[in-house]
Amino acid sequence: MAPRVILIGPPGAGKTTIGQSLSRQLGVKFSDTDTLIEEEEKKSISEIFVEQGESYFRGVEKRIVLEAIINSDGVLALGGGAPLSLEVQEVLKNSGTPVIYLEVSLATAAPRIGFNRDRPLLLGNPRAQWNDLLESRRPIYESVSTKKINVDTGTPSELSESIAKEITGSK
Repeated sequence: MAPRVILIGPPGAGKTTIGQSLSRQLGVKFSDTDTLIEEEEKKSISEIFVEQGESYFRGVEKRIVLEAIINSDGVLALGGGAPLSLEVQEVLKNSGTPVIYLEVSLATAAPRIGFNRDRPLLLGNPRAQWNDLLESRRPIYESVSTKKINVDTGTPSELSESIAKEITGSK
């Protein structure tokens, strides 16, 4: 059974936090593809990047994301780079599942991700790197999403409630 909703967006958008809240509100399971990757590889995302490289990581990520889209039956949060794969983009567009792009500003994302933690794609100047990542990924996020929600204001509970109303059609 396909997931009821898929959350996408850049690092710091709150995909996991909002996704967990949304799954509680909907009474369904929550899955995060980054967690699924770490469980399968028995390593953190950062360790995979350092030890095997980004290309290896993206291959594992693509396989796990495609399996999760098909097999998850609740709320599914995708890693920030998961929609980069053309195959994942096609599956997202044709899944029939609401794909919610959690839009976030750097000012909101920065304290959430801390820029001092292990973020392999944010080495060097993390704020500039995050901005560059977002600028390159935004068109992809927008093209595969069925709805865009700005998450700069509101609590995770308020934001998940808004998403729940959106996808269930309730007022």
